[in-house]
Amino acid sequence: MLEATPKNTAAPPRIAAYCRAAANCLTNHGALVICGLFLLAGVLILDDYGISWDEDTHRHTATANLDYILGNGVALLGHSDREYGVAFQLPLLLAERVLGMADSRDIYLLRHILIHIFFIAGGFFCYRLVYRLFGSRVIALFALLLYLLHPRLYAHSFFNGKDVPFFSMFIIALYLMERAFRRDTVGAFILCGVAVGLLTNIRVMGIMLFPAV
Repeated sequence: MLEATPKNTAAPPRIAAYCRAAANCLTNHGALVICGLFLLAGVLILDDYGISWDEDTHRHTATANLDYILGNGVALLGHSDREYGVAFQLPLLLAERVLGMADSRDIYLLRHILIHIFFIAGGFFCYRLVYRLFGSRVIALFALLLYLLHPRLYAHSFFNGKDVPFFSMFIIALYLMERAFRRDTVGAFILCGVAVGLLTNIRVMGIMLFPAV
């Protein structure tokens, strides 16, 4: 009697190749996938958060600076909050002006989604920095998840237009600092300097990176 031929339980070569390609894609582009999913979640829950107590003050300060830049007769030196930088607040104001927004709800929802996008961008640079330091995408993805899943940081990433942008910009500046010392080129150090300057403008404590560089 003939013996039954054992069935080949291994996956066909083509399917196995697809699985390997998918695994490599997840490993190499996992940070983009995670950031994209968090951005989608942020859009869905955007209107669950209100405004902070000083958010209108930051917008008013940015308005005073923009009016001064445009030569609208504003005496910026007499403004009560003239010492606060507007490197992050001014782009938020310009965005609402370009889009022609007048309704306060639309204005603050726009501000919140832009703050959140910058927070997620900071997470991606956190991933890049950790990957450069440790050479492991698994560790880098873990660091990204720690960054994005911190409850207080995540909640504040919608309405805190001062501390969260400072935190995110600090990580971006650290990444560009590591990049500058790794590449050792004039252009890389100029970019690092610009990042440290923007960081210091957002909050003056950013000056601590200047002596570090």
